[in-house]
Amino acid sequence: MATTSHTQGTAPYYYPIVGRKSTGGVYDRIPIEDMQKHHPKQFTLFVLSYAAVQGVPNPSVGTVFPGVELPATSYMEIAGIHGKPYQEYAGDRKTPEEKASDYNANDRKDTLPIPSRFGGYCNHGSVSFTTWHRPYMLLIEQAVGDVADRIAAEIERTNIGERGKWIREVKKLRFPYWDWADPRVAQEGLPPVLYEDQLEVTVAGGKKTTVQNPFSYYTYQGGIPSDFTDLENSTTRQTAYYSKWTRTYRHPPNTPEGGSDINALQQALKAQAVNIRTKVGLLFTFSDGEDPALAYDEFSNSVNESRRETDYRNVGSLEAVHGIIHGTIGGNGHMSDPDYAAFDPIFFFHHSNVDRILALWEWCYRDYWMGDGYVKDDVAYPWTQQRGTYAQVYNEQILPTGARGALYPFRNEKGEYWTSEQTRFLDADSYPKYYSYQEFLGVKVDQKATDDERHAARARIAKFYGFDPQTSVKGRNKGDWSHVTVPKAKDRGLSEILKEIPNFRVFIVLVRLPEHAFNRSYSFELYHDRGSAPQLVGIVTVFARPDHSPCKACAQRRESGSIVRGIIPLPFSLVNDIIVNSGIDRTKATVDTTAADITKNLSGKLLDMTGKVLASAQGGTEAAAVPKEKKASSDVVPVEVTLYTSAVAEKVDDEGHPVYLFDWQPHNALFPNGWKAETKEAL
Repeated sequence: MATTSHTQGTAPYYYPIVGRKSTGGVYDRIPIEDMQKHHPKQFTLFVLSYAAVQGVPNPSVGTVFPGVELPATSYMEIAGIHGKPYQEYAGDRKTPEEKASDYNANDRKDTLPIPSRFGGYCNHGSVSFTTWHRPYMLLIEQAVGDVADRIAAEIERTNIGERGKWIREVKKLRFPYWDWADPRVAQEGLPPVLYEDQLEVTVAGGKKTTVQNPFSYYTYQGGIPSDFTDLENSTTRQTAYYSKWTRTYRHPPNTPEGGSDINALQQALKAQAVNIRTKVGLLFTFSDGEDPALAYDEFSNSVNESRRETDYRNVGSLEAVHGIIHGTIGGNGHMSDPDYAAFDPIFFFHHSNVDRILALWEWCYRDYWMGDGYVKDDVAYPWTQQRGTYAQVYNEQILPTGARGALYPFRNEKGEYWTSEQTRFLDADSYPKYYSYQEFLGVKVDQKATDDERHAARARIAKFYGFDPQTSVKGRNKGDWSHVTVPKAKDRGLSEILKEIPNFRVFIVLVRLPEHAFNRSYSFELYHDRGSAPQLVGIVTVFARPDHSPCKACAQRRESGSIVRGIIPLPFSLVNDIIVNSGIDRTKATVDTTAADITKNLSGKLLDMTGKVLASAQGGTEAAAVPKEKKASSDVVPVEVTLYTSAVAEKVDDEGHPVYLFDWQPHNALFPNGWKAETKEAL
């Protein structure tokens, strides 16, 4: 049964987002591959209902095909929340009085355009990145589920032999996820269910039929919105033809006709799958006893408002990893541009997994939270966000609850906006969301746990996702690593239960990039120069809107020169290979000389989403200096690319306890001799 909408005469209309409340219980989101293989009725209902939300009927299923009942639940409206067409969401209509309530004729931010402050619902580069996307996922889950309820009821009504089978399964239906950090991705890439043109589904009586795959692309219903604009670059002569493509594409060619190059997508995804996986593992290495607000800021977003210059810990953020997936899936297509990304149906499978990682993290780190702000040098600072929505002022303070915690445009059943505080946790004591995630490595995120259970889970999750220094250290030659110094854990104030792993450090490259350097999304790629075929080590992606985007939050960040942070953990095998083959005199070697050896074996590139190289750099002090006339502009090159190392401590006689990273040390900048402009755009 569809969720009730609310109207009261001339009062504002809102669509209450309650998730799958109508099912009367909490059920798991599961992997899309698992749903397809093991839950045929759920899979059929999900395929048909996701297509219906997109406005695409499948008459071949042999039953009346219900569509969406409300404009607020159409795919066009839901996807449009994330960016273009920059219109007020149909599920959050305000009165003219409300729209004008904070208008100030003397404020140019209001007069351009008249008559309101609306500039989109952007919540990137902020501690609310994680919290805002949770009700967004609830919205799509609810819209799809409401249609699925009606399809299941219709199947049972018209097929007596199916009574009691479909409605039982539809109650369990939740929006599935695709775990892009699963170990299988390195070999298999994107699962076929997310890109094949057609899918086989099971209908009444166990019969099979083939339908159009609603996960592979979305065709705009009613035509392409009028404000969709081509993303053109005269220097690289590449264009994303958003104003001409009638459907979404992944890695499309530079033509108005479009097309998806799945082979290019698969190659890009497989090439960096191991590094992406390790980055997820590192998210579970936050230690106990940290400042809750600072930890949450570092984990939640790629801008890190509270960051301090002397804070050398670098374990990355969930938003930064999420941005890499956007760029890898999209290429020159929709997923790479925040204004269009949500129109690609894979967007919500991606964000279901982002939400899953958040659920695991908040289960493991229950006390780490944004709070009311952060403290720096004994001074309290509020979180801020340049959001630019109908009800928000610029550079507004963010709080977890109340008016300043509102997550526009998502309203709950009381007609109030969801708040960040309400999004927290999935257990029975939290604000009801009616979903969980299937058990993962013994973790059930909707169940209570002891501190010891959370500790053990952190260790398992980090290892599953590829961050496992305790195993790596067993593969080293101790003699070659003998110069890698590590302080005593007790001398650094660590708990007595921890001991340092001697003569071993992890190596991580910190990358800080100007968000709006190239007027669009772009990536930094790090390579290991081995022979004539450099090998990709890792990527940091800037997921950014172009200058002409109406997004007010992005315009504010552009004016303030915001910086995106990302990390690239160096694989143990790479570091070990360089150390073993360095030929250095071990009696004179230090961690710094090893850092220099590593650096000279690395190179970097800045690329746009088409794969065009914009600028390049060679690592190490011995690299040739870039001639002045070929130097890339300081406005576009990385603010920082620095090698860091950390010592590792482990619990005495217990490898099932989380490792502790300590004694973070900055070493050398990777590219001291400059960046070479490869296009005029970089000069």
